[in-house]
Amino acid sequence: MQSPPRNSSSLGASGDEITADANIKQEKKQKRKFFSDFVTDTKKSRRGGIAGVIFIGSFAGLAVLVLGSLILNELRAGLTQARADTLRAQGMTIASVLAEAAVGEDDTGLYLDADSARVVLKRLFREPGGRLRLFDKNRQLITDSDVLYDEVSVRELPPLDQKIPDFKKATNDAVEKVRIRAQGSQNDPAIALNDEIAAAIQGNTVAHERFDEEGKRVVSVSIPIQRVNSVVGVLTLESSDVSDIIANERRALIPFIVAAVLANLLSASTLAWVIARPLQQLSNAADAVSSGRTSFITDKELLARPDEIGELAEALSRMTNSLQDKIEANERFAADVAHEIKNPLAAVKNAAELLRGNLKPEQKEKLEKILLSDLGRIDRLVTDISNASRLDAELARETRETRNMRKMIENLVANYQSVAHDKKLKITAVFENDTDLLFANIRYEAIERVLINLLDNAISFSSEGARVRVLAQLKKKKIRIFVEDEGPGLPEEALSRVFERFYTQRPKEQAAFGTHSGLGLAIARQIVQNHNGKLWAQNRKVNDEIKGARFIMELPAANVPKGAA
Repeated sequence: MQSPPRNSSSLGASGDEITADANIKQEKKQKRKFFSDFVTDTKKSRRGGIAGVIFIGSFAGLAVLVLGSLILNELRAGLTQARADTLRAQGMTIASVLAEAAVGEDDTGLYLDADSARVVLKRLFREPGGRLRLFDKNRQLITDSDVLYDEVSVRELPPLDQKIPDFKKATNDAVEKVRIRAQGSQNDPAIALNDEIAAAIQGNTVAHERFDEEGKRVVSVSIPIQRVNSVVGVLTLESSDVSDIIANERRALIPFIVAAVLANLLSASTLAWVIARPLQQLSNAADAVSSGRTSFITDKELLARPDEIGELAEALSRMTNSLQDKIEANERFAADVAHEIKNPLAAVKNAAELLRGNLKPEQKEKLEKILLSDLGRIDRLVTDISNASRLDAELARETRETRNMRKMIENLVANYQSVAHDKKLKITAVFENDTDLLFANIRYEAIERVLINLLDNAISFSSEGARVRVLAQLKKKKIRIFVEDEGPGLPEEALSRVFERFYTQRPKEQAAFGTHSGLGLAIARQIVQNHNGKLWAQNRKVNDEIKGARFIMELPAANVPKGAA
């Protein structure tokens, strides 16, 4: 009795169903290819730009304020300097007249005559909003324009019932005090004035900003009164209209503030349009994929963007395509598993039903062998399927290390010597140029499993007295490992299919049912591809005659670790 054929139509899907599924898969594949080509074309012109938009938008308002502050600061400095120059010119004139008309001499030397000075000042100085003070060489006040012209300082008092402080005035005063203190002036008006007079007595003309006794911000100029080389007094001129200048400056700053606010609003709107809106579109596209309304991201507007959003959309598109490929691969794997298990299960079922009948001893023995063979195949399939399903998780958990491939090959060949002796085979390892530079960044156990699988295949196809050779070489930063046998080789059509799941191609005398699941080479290629490598098969030929099979594994070479032999 024989088991049912593996391609029995009674165990598979109908022809119409297979055709419909194939058409759907082909349509999905064409769509993915279309959007993959579209992404590739747009990627060539993608240069990025959102980072620039964010920086420009963030600093636009600040740039407007800084520019306005610099312009107005330049304006304020110019106005203050012009006012100081005017006071200095006026003061120099008055000081010259005082030096000629109000300086006397006695036994102690030159001195400033107070009465004559008052007469001169009363005729020369009449500055609205200004104040003049005259000090002798001992820093004693001789006259003050407020007293000289009988001026009274008038200041409006707040209402008696006012309890709420004037925050605006307090804020302005605080700002002015901070600014003047930052310029180096002392906050105490008396100390600031005394320092100014002391500097002028030394023969220096002093001009700066400070506060007066009433807390007003003034531009002050102190000029020494000199006769010959002797300083007989100090003339101090003050102007308190600087506060009006500053108020005008602040009013002039309002357009810049408004422009800064508008710039920030514009940048915020731009960022919302350029970033928030497409991100929401991307989120909706991802939701569509997760809910099953579509299989992959197809928004051309997002994929065509020449910035980071486009790169994100492209990455998500590649991810969804990869997930879709894995889902389809899992579906195919599940279908293949069902197909592979159904065959031996059907044979087991048939044999079990036949065992219930009246059979001769030799027939019963034959059915029992079939049962054991099919159960062994099922066990083999379940084990290999379990290994294949765990492969991705195992590869993700294992850590890559830089390992010496030469040592791995030498150890494996040494371990297989006993197997080779039993089958009367010769297994050798050959290293081109006798190099020790065969280092690769690998998951050791996974790559070792690949080589074991290739050696097992080579040994299983080799007859007594044959030779199995493992050749390793390093070329152009690539490590190539050849596993060669002297078996029957592979049909040309099987060179690519041999890596498909559940595909087996063996001579009749080696095709023991249940011995090989057809998953070994598929698992091997998956491991190598996970290491950014390649695995392929070819026939060894001499004068166009096949002399055996050759499997080639290619891996990226790693830098030789320090201290490696």
